[in-house]
Amino acid sequence: MKRGHAPDLQVSGITAFVGTTARFAPVLFLLAACRPVDEAEPRHRTDAGALRPEKRVRRSTAAGSFYPGTPEAVRAGVAELFSGVQRSAGAPVRVLLAPHAGWEFSGRVAATAFRQVERGFDRVVIIAANHDGNTRFDGVSVDRATHYEVPGFEVAVAPEAARLLELPGFREVPAAHAMHMIEVELPLLAEVLGRSFEIVPMIVGRLTRPETRSVADELARLAEGARGKKTLFVFSVDLSHYYTYDEALALDRPCLDALSRMDADDVARCDTDGTQVLLVMTELAARLGLTPRLLDYRNSGDVTGDRSRVVGYGAMVFEDRLDLGSGEEQALLELARSAIDAKIRDGRDVEVPRALTSRFPRLGTQRGAFVTLKKSGELRGCIGSLAATEPLAEDVAHNAVSAALEDPRFPPVRPDELAKITLSISVLEQPRALDTGGLAPEALLARLGSRRPGVILSYLGRRSTFLPEVWEELPDPGVFLAHLCRKQGSPEGCWRERGARFETYGSEHFSE
Repeated sequence: MKRGHAPDLQVSGITAFVGTTARFAPVLFLLAACRPVDEAEPRHRTDAGALRPEKRVRRSTAAGSFYPGTPEAVRAGVAELFSGVQRSAGAPVRVLLAPHAGWEFSGRVAATAFRQVERGFDRVVIIAANHDGNTRFDGVSVDRATHYEVPGFEVAVAPEAARLLELPGFREVPAAHAMHMIEVELPLLAEVLGRSFEIVPMIVGRLTRPETRSVADELARLAEGARGKKTLFVFSVDLSHYYTYDEALALDRPCLDALSRMDADDVARCDTDGTQVLLVMTELAARLGLTPRLLDYRNSGDVTGDRSRVVGYGAMVFEDRLDLGSGEEQALLELARSAIDAKIRDGRDVEVPRALTSRFPRLGTQRGAFVTLKKSGELRGCIGSLAATEPLAEDVAHNAVSAALEDPRFPPVRPDELAKITLSISVLEQPRALDTGGLAPEALLARLGSRRPGVILSYLGRRSTFLPEVWEELPDPGVFLAHLCRKQGSPEGCWRERGARFETYGSEHFSE
């Protein structure tokens, strides 16, 4: 076995996912509950008198084998891995995928992912595949160490790690943390974040599909409950193992494509050392409203020249923007069409299939949307939600029926019109207040005209909005705002008044 490669596993990512029958119990949160001090966890008092666990350092086990063994060599190795690796344009990164083999094999791929991260993260949650083939467990293992050692420095473990161990589905399996998967990422993280961050170290065991969703829920709550701390999520998986070069390409490319499409059903078919890790990542990215971007793919054959038995490595980031894939868009259009047809032809409501949101998790997260109907190119109805109050798929189904039957500007769509109706959908970003900062009207028009966002105008208790695509019909900013005033029943010049307030948003628009 080549140094730095993952060892042969008795349980592959796929086997670890299929065939397990474990289930998570419901998660209960007990507020202000007291719990006894664990005798296995010695504690001491700080100067402030608070009780804290005794320092327990997880000593380096991979330095000198998977990556360099001295502080000087680590610094030189990091510099070499990051040399020439650029941060590409894109939205802020909150989640990333990086490999964890020896640096000589996968370090460059990992550095490409880490380079996209901007400074400012206080806490890093690292979720890695289990490489100990002799240690099989259900759920997620969280290390009780208080610090991780790498040559030259230590990284503190965040208090949230201990709190996770109080929840169903999380446990400590010490043997799972004895290997290299988390340790090899720490010097790379220190390069992009500095050395002041804390980590939450997790190794993933066997998980069913429902359990991957439960873990993603807990991770999302961890991000939301940061109390001022900014959290980065690092998922660490190596792709296919020990196939020929061409076989690896045939397995790894479809897997990375499934991740790029956010298609959880296809992600579940990936051949990796921790496919359940990828499923948790997909579910979490959906809950956070993120969009994946593939950065790099290589395998060990590209490094060593030996293409007879290779391991695959992928780098991917999930950016803080929403950009649905073609499969997600098509699914929403078909859902909107079926909802309208069922209501108008048969008088029945359509329920969103559970399989739809299981396959495309982002369609099950809350997001506002508008559905527009046109007949022979002319508007026939448009209804939507600025603020998300229900899952996106349900919002689209409801708004499609409302646009057909309840838009007060038009009579209800008749059955004989359905074949002539075309559908389009706009999925909205969260509206944000526009700080005009005392801008003169001309400066406000210039700002809106250059960006062309969706605009919400509030004036004297009235509110109206135009989607970003309305700029195509009303490209002049002054005319755009005048029509927005008229839409709410205010004078055309209401947007110039001191009482006018603006919010802007982006949207993703797609049609049949």
